[in-house]
Amino acid sequence: MLLFSTWVLMAFLTLLSSPVAGEELFEVRMQPEWPVVEAGKDLWINCSTNCTYPQAGGIETRNIKMNTQKEGTHWKLFHLSNFSENTNIFCYFMCSNIQKRKSVSVIIYRPPEQVTLSLQPSWVIVGKNFTLTCHVPNVVPLENLTLTLLQGTEKLYRQTFVTVSTALQDAWLTLNVTARREDSKSNFSCRAELDLRPYCEQLFSATSQPKMLEIFEPSWNNQMLIIIIITILLLLVFVISVCLCFAYGQHWRQHRTGGYGVLAAWRNYRNR
Repeated sequence: MLLFSTWVLMAFLTLLSSPVAGEELFEVRMQPEWPVVEAGKDLWINCSTNCTYPQAGGIETRNIKMNTQKEGTHWKLFHLSNFSENTNIFCYFMCSNIQKRKSVSVIIYRPPEQVTLSLQPSWVIVGKNFTLTCHVPNVVPLENLTLTLLQGTEKLYRQTFVTVSTALQDAWLTLNVTARREDSKSNFSCRAELDLRPYCEQLFSATSQPKMLEIFEPSWNNQMLIIIIITILLLLVFVISVCLCFAYGQHWRQHRTGGYGVLAAWRNYRNR
């Protein structure tokens, strides 16, 4: 019985130390697991394994310039550059003639460096509309960007974006506002925020230069009111005068025509 137990234990230890057991247990790791890099910048990727005697290892990617900087028995450190869009990176190791791979997705970002706000028109009458337009060029990822229009410190409007593109894009926000009396001398601005906290602990923010709005409200003073009243009265006098002249002319014409008609009838009667 003891001999059988010894044989079973030796067989089990042999199985654990065999290449098959080793190849089932080894893993491939990559650091960082959620890489985020600014467009055009560089990134360092560490690829490692817990295989005791790895046969080969490396990294695979597309359209990315890559150099091996340092390496040990169980790890390799790679320097990658020329990032222009989101991409996948694969790390692999061979152990006991078995290859295993690990992949990470690299997120490319470009923070909002330039935020401009236009105000059209810069002066407006109460009750009329004016337009605020915010522009942020060359930003990515657009779905992580938020634009907020501000009047002083008060939020007027907030917009987020939905896109599937990973290329640099321009962000626009346009808002039509009705001018109020209390809006006069107000400063308007636009704030852009790129929130990468789903991937890392980074929040980029930039704000445009403020634009001031001038509000004009029509006001009538006493002098202007007197001029308007006098003008209306003069127009009324002119219209009444024209009407009276026309009526008098018609009456005079009818009177003359009627007199000559009676005289002609009398002469015809006498000549008979």
